[in-house]
Amino acid sequence: MISMTARSNRTFICSVLFLDIIGYSKKPVSEQLWLKDRFNSLLSEALGAIAPGDRIILDTGDGAAVSFLGDPEEALFSALSLRDALEAPQPADGPQIRMRIGINLGPVKLVKDINGQPNIIGDGINVAQRVMSFSEPCQILVSRSYYEVVSCLSDDYAELFRFEGSRTDKHVREHEVYAVGTTAARRPAIRAERSAPAGGPVIDQLSQTVTRFKDNLRRKPRLGTALAVIAILVIALVVRSTRDEPQQVIATEAAPGKATPAQSEKMTPPPAEQERAMASLSILPWGEIYVDGRKAGVSPPLREIEVKPGKRHIEIRNTTFPPYVETIDVAPGSRIKIRHKFR
Repeated sequence: MISMTARSNRTFICSVLFLDIIGYSKKPVSEQLWLKDRFNSLLSEALGAIAPGDRIILDTGDGAAVSFLGDPEEALFSALSLRDALEAPQPADGPQIRMRIGINLGPVKLVKDINGQPNIIGDGINVAQRVMSFSEPCQILVSRSYYEVVSCLSDDYAELFRFEGSRTDKHVREHEVYAVGTTAARRPAIRAERSAPAGGPVIDQLSQTVTRFKDNLRRKPRLGTALAVIAILVIALVVRSTRDEPQQVIATEAAPGKATPAQSEKMTPPPAEQERAMASLSILPWGEIYVDGRKAGVSPPLREIEVKPGKRHIEIRNTTFPPYVETIDVAPGSRIKIRHKFR
């Protein structure tokens, strides 16, 4: 690990997490002290698994700016941990704390302040503050530069973001921002098939393609328009061919009060539905989940997974820590909890 002294007076491309306590300056001093103490506690817990040499924290008075000199995902995981803490029941002995959260990836310069302590300056932290100012209470917004880097690391990350459009700051500078969703990005294949719309997987896949084209339409109007028109024409042809196919209907009579075989089949859940079990995940700061050697996803954002009954080998990997391994006995139709905090 490179020391802070060796890093001084160098320019880095790093992730910056900017936090702001909403309404802090309008509170009485007694409430400000309580809010700042609560804020420091939440931030320390969110950053607990990150080595001090890989982060720099700047106190902004009514919040903080944290620069991550290591993996860019660390800013996202820290922000998710903070948002989870804010959405959980808060202590009743003080005012409710609310925050705005923004993340940017950009250039910063590591310098020393007047007291000889490490400090950061540069466009990376300025844009992080602008992005944070656009967010709603307890909402996480990220810049386009951060989204483009992190979304390439995993499909789970890419599906977690939602394009929110362009915002203009007080310096008439535009920023394209993305909101971090609250639900798991990826679902098991069995759940995707169960929720597929009528018309089959082909139409479902084409519909998803049109959705992506709509996003391109907002960012690149000319290209998005051309692609969207082509996709709509293809869908129209598929729907027409589907309607033209002859439908085979088999009617079976049943005695009064009894269900037909087709109705009985609908009422009786398939074996997979009867036996499936769910596992809720609580991993801090983050981890790759493997079940019997097969990757199930990354948590967060993944909140739950389906597991087969029986003895299952669970492994949780984090690039900074040794892997966590356990064997669990899963009962059919049960709901279990998998919790681990890397230290």
